[in-house]
Amino acid sequence: MRKTLALGVILMLALIPATASVKAAEISGGSGVVGAALAWYYLYLHENKTFSELYNLSVQNGVDNKTLSLAYNLSLNASKEFKTALSFGTPEKATKMRWLPFMMNVRKAYLDIMKASELLRNALEKKGIEISS
Repeated sequence: MRKTLALGVILMLALIPATASVKAAEISGGSGVVGAALAWYYLYLHENKTFSELYNLSVQNGVDNKTLSLAYNLSLNASKEFKTALSFGTPEKATKMRWLPFMMNVRKAYLDIMKASELLRNALEKKGIEISS
């Protein structure tokens, strides 16, 4: 299983260039790595805002410190991954951006912030607080 996964990753890295331009994204309609990277980027930004709102609501409604601490640590990990992603460039200034490493880090950031938000949603629901999605 691990060998198959490793082979898949090697093939992906060999077949997908690590750099791309916005012009290439526009020509291809934003598909592939560039499109995925942009999707993860905007998903992260949206979920990060949601997390902030949920965190404040959780503090106001007395969610236990263990849950708040775990969610906060997940958000810190997400923030670090996002900063790492931005070190490869930003979509707004993407003339010679390294899209593949950007996508990998921004995806990790999104998954961490999503876990943090879900943790808080569950804690609030246990307290009987309804949350609009």
